[in-house]
Amino acid sequence: MVSICPNCKGLQNRLGASDLGHGHAPQRTQWLSTTLPDLELSANEGCRACSLLLQGILLHHHRFAGAKQGDVKIKAESFNDSNAQRHLSVELRWVQPDFDIPDQHEMNGDDDSEAHPDLKLEFFVDVSTPSPFPAIGTGRHLTNDSLQNTGISTIRGLIQNCVAHHSSCQQNASTALPTRLLDVLSGDDPDGVRLCLIESNGSDQSYEVGEYCTLSYCYGTGTKIPRTTTKTLQAYQKNIPWIVLPRTFQQAITLTRDLGVRWLWIDALCIVQDDVTDRDREIQNLDTIFGNSFLTMAATSASDSDHGLFRSKITTDKLPVTDNTGWVSDVYVREQPTHYSFKASFDEEAHMNDWELPFNTSPDVNLHTPLLTRAWAYAESLLARRVLHFTDSELILECREGYQCECERIDNSLYDSRATNTVKQELSRMLSEAVSESDLSTSSETLRDDRADSLVSKFAATSINGPTEALFQARDDALQLWSYIVTEHTARKLTHEEDRLSSIVGVAKVLNRIIQSGYVAGHYTYSTLGLLWYPNDGNICHRPDNSVPSWSWASIEGSPIFFDNATAMDLACTASFSAKDGGRHAWSPTRGGAVTIAAAMATEAELRIDATNEYSLVKNSVSVEFRPDTAPTHGHHDIKSGDALVCVLVSMTFRSSIIGLVLKRSKSEPEKYRRVGRFECYDCQKDGTDDDPEDAESLFGYWFPEIEDMTKLDDGPRQTYIVI
Repeated sequence: MVSICPNCKGLQNRLGASDLGHGHAPQRTQWLSTTLPDLELSANEGCRACSLLLQGILLHHHRFAGAKQGDVKIKAESFNDSNAQRHLSVELRWVQPDFDIPDQHEMNGDDDSEAHPDLKLEFFVDVSTPSPFPAIGTGRHLTNDSLQNTGISTIRGLIQNCVAHHSSCQQNASTALPTRLLDVLSGDDPDGVRLCLIESNGSDQSYEVGEYCTLSYCYGTGTKIPRTTTKTLQAYQKNIPWIVLPRTFQQAITLTRDLGVRWLWIDALCIVQDDVTDRDREIQNLDTIFGNSFLTMAATSASDSDHGLFRSKITTDKLPVTDNTGWVSDVYVREQPTHYSFKASFDEEAHMNDWELPFNTSPDVNLHTPLLTRAWAYAESLLARRVLHFTDSELILECREGYQCECERIDNSLYDSRATNTVKQELSRMLSEAVSESDLSTSSETLRDDRADSLVSKFAATSINGPTEALFQARDDALQLWSYIVTEHTARKLTHEEDRLSSIVGVAKVLNRIIQSGYVAGHYTYSTLGLLWYPNDGNICHRPDNSVPSWSWASIEGSPIFFDNATAMDLACTASFSAKDGGRHAWSPTRGGAVTIAAAMATEAELRIDATNEYSLVKNSVSVEFRPDTAPTHGHHDIKSGDALVCVLVSMTFRSSIIGLVLKRSKSEPEKYRRVGRFECYDCQKDGTDDDPEDAESLFGYWFPEIEDMTKLDDGPRQTYIVI
């Protein structure tokens, strides 16, 4: 009788392997759960299957060289996939998971909530090759060089699948080109590249149309990046020397040519960097630049522009294996393509109100995809029709309807039950439905920057007669989505923090097709609730001394910004926004002036800071907790115990809490105020008593005894505060 290896069951089907699936066709079958020393023992005792697994694992020994062998835990399982991917997945763990870090659990669809493995390998054979072990099935080869024929063919296949099947990703044949583009097919010189001014100088504004690509990348140190300036503009219009271009630029140019596209947009070269007017105009036109692009190439795994789009990919090793009949087969082993940066434990069927944010920004998850940690790149990916991510493991195409990848497993819950990010798809769906609902015949996506700004202003000034309930709901949903986008955006990095508003203006313009509102310094003037933002952790935040007004979320740096948009009761508080120069412009995306707040329920309260640095506000011997925007406070926004602060009640939420703003009178301009924080009152406490706290609604009676009928707030007097 043949003995069966107790460790791996000989990797033979149905020989004692545990069924992780259900019914007659198990989807996942676990073959192995052991440690590295036990696997070595089985291999030394003659188990051919364990010997093969050990060989493949030791090819990657450098990954766990510093770990104790007894700490290296190994699990192997195979899959019954209808797409004929039946590789053997081998997971190794040697680092104790930290469950306090977000996204460090439920990373692989496991019910035991283990952290994602420290190393994940896959063993597979070719489709035409018989496998020496039934548990090792067929796999899919990945391209090693995206500029070779097989790589270009793979890229074309991903794009063509999107073009052919995704209605949201379709493109107008008469798409207008940006102001400047790189002509990558000019002249007889194979390395010839020149900068072209596309915009006509004539008064008829007859712009050229066509296909072009865009590049999204990390600047890095930026010391070697060539930039178009007022001094280099004329020379670059004749020729840009190939040798001065960093590797990422060179490879983007080569791929654009290989795809048969003439034009390429790269920000450093297509925007005159030392011309403030040109830079501001082009930044405010990013919605059309990326939205009209045929393809955005993303150097997702490159930390700077010198690394290139196509970094060295994961190698695939070939191991010859002899089965029990003497037949020699090749088994391939490689590090499994990872989708960790693109997925998270997230319910994609959930309503926006139940989304967990930020989606997936933990440092270890994005270690190999630095571009995904950048704020500019996040906004570009939302605007782009389709983004081709070049990662260390494979190509991933992100478009307005989902994701594709080379291994074809990114959205397959069999291999990873976590969901991909749906914000881009939700944005696309909203825009499609909004255009249908309002029957807008002209989309700002097909307009140039000057006409797009005109359209935005028109939207803001238009009075909508008899809007449907669906249109109201669409605007509210768009505002909700905007707040989530700001949270994701502020969770990402910026080299220059003063770009916080500039980097997101393109997304704001796109959403304004639905909201149809004024927009000042990051806020749609349609809603006062946008002022109820708060930093996730004020202890790590700071307020730089810049031109951003205190009422804007962009005045705070260092932490993701969250919002309170859902309200059960409006407490008769309104806000009127103005631009930096004091005018009431409808569209002032990066500069804001004062906000005039008119509130029916506003009062002065005393600040109290206890020994543990807990903040509270007290009036009539009744206190509520208070959360300053930064702790400790400093500069113009410095507050001390005993200070008199103004509390402006804005709304009551479905959580039965009262939310408001906390203002401090400006020392330099006593008639004006600065925001220092936000409070959310769930309950209030009487001083000097041991009574249990009373609910939030009791605060109305203690702080505003003069208001006898809450239903008549809109008809009563209001106090006005100018917030700078």
